[in-house]
Amino acid sequence: MTRRGRLSILAASGSVFAMGLWIANVSLSSGAPEPAIPEPAPDVAAPPQTAALGPPPQTVIEHVPVSRRALDLRVTDSTGADQGVASDQDVRGRLYESVSVGSLAKAQRNPIRVEYTLDAELTRAVFKTLDRGRVKYGNVVLLDPATGHVLAYASTDEDHFPPTRNYPAASLVKVITAAAALDVAPEKARLPCRFRGSPYRLTPARIDPPRAGNTVSLERALATSNNQCFAQLAVHAVGQSALMNAISRFGWLEAPAPAHSAGSADPGEDRYDFGKLGCGLAGCRITPLHAAQLAATLAHGELVAPRWIESVVDARGTELPLADSVAPRRVVSAGVADALREMLVETTRSGTARRAFRKRNGAALLGPVAVAGKTGSLTGKNPGGRYEWFIGAAPADDPRIAIAVVMVQGDLYWRTASQVAASVLEAVFCQKGVCTPENVKRWTHTVSADESRV
Repeated sequence: MTRRGRLSILAASGSVFAMGLWIANVSLSSGAPEPAIPEPAPDVAAPPQTAALGPPPQTVIEHVPVSRRALDLRVTDSTGADQGVASDQDVRGRLYESVSVGSLAKAQRNPIRVEYTLDAELTRAVFKTLDRGRVKYGNVVLLDPATGHVLAYASTDEDHFPPTRNYPAASLVKVITAAAALDVAPEKARLPCRFRGSPYRLTPARIDPPRAGNTVSLERALATSNNQCFAQLAVHAVGQSALMNAISRFGWLEAPAPAHSAGSADPGEDRYDFGKLGCGLAGCRITPLHAAQLAATLAHGELVAPRWIESVVDARGTELPLADSVAPRRVVSAGVADALREMLVETTRSGTARRAFRKRNGAALLGPVAVAGKTGSLTGKNPGGRYEWFIGAAPADDPRIAIAVVMVQGDLYWRTASQVAASVLEAVFCQKGVCTPENVKRWTHTVSADESRV
């Protein structure tokens, strides 16, 4: 494929799939939350709650509170009642804010109240974990894989390391390469991989299996993030067309949500370039939200559209219409998703993230809750440093939470991306030292596969 013909898309934030929430255009105030929305004047008849006054302004739709300022927002409970400020340790519920925008559609009134799907307690837990790890540049996203609701979205520095920008995807690409292999060449995917020397060092000669060397299964290659094995798998089992198609199906070549960058993938000029793409050494860039979508896709093989706005109401109490939720899109079969999760559990049990998910005494950090995960690391620029990723879906046998963490490490650092993810998942699944899959019900409003069969 020529450079002109290669599939490398940096689309504007307007993909059909990602447009789950949006339309119109104005300026959102970034000031402190305003007082509660005033009641309509007695001599003005409030329009009925079902009256549509047009969608919210585009800037309202694009805004997501990702910085620590989110902890200054108000919190509402399930009935819509104000519970206080999110930074209060006793406050639980969803984040919301009242904002005034510069230009409204006819009959809409300022301020506009925006209720988010973001959970206040979970947001506090994420920022506490980032602070404890002294993370200078880090982004964390938690999704409900059943609905696409964003439960937490945190950034330590949205100016220098914005979560809306794309970054080197590193070894997260291996998950898609494995999925494509299981889809188009399952017999080859199940064959042992043979490699020579360091599994992380790739040269043009190592694109082809050596006559003698070490052998590992696909499961072990994923768990240890073996670059040689995945370069071989991409070149000899999957092929360029199938891998690029899979990357596109997983949503990496489109914007995952409003105001977010599209991803990109470049197969390069030769087999060596393509091998580097297949193992994550080069050629692919994604946003943290793309990574969270990938983790959520492991649940059932379906791509969900992230959604962080629950409702928007104007000063008269009239709910402004949001676009309908986008139905999940089938990416891989449920069988392939199950196989991937089963293999990816080894990443947290015995692979590259094993230390993060173990206590000092060797016991499992989350007790009976297994996590299907994948790590990734690659040197990058702007900001410069080593980019570390972790994605995970838990519980691994019936995922209810998807997580993505990306951090930029310098020469000195205190916690890895895997450790940050493990600590956040501990807050999700553990209470007073007891970890159970049922604890996830505090954060999500969907039923598990087992519950749905009862």
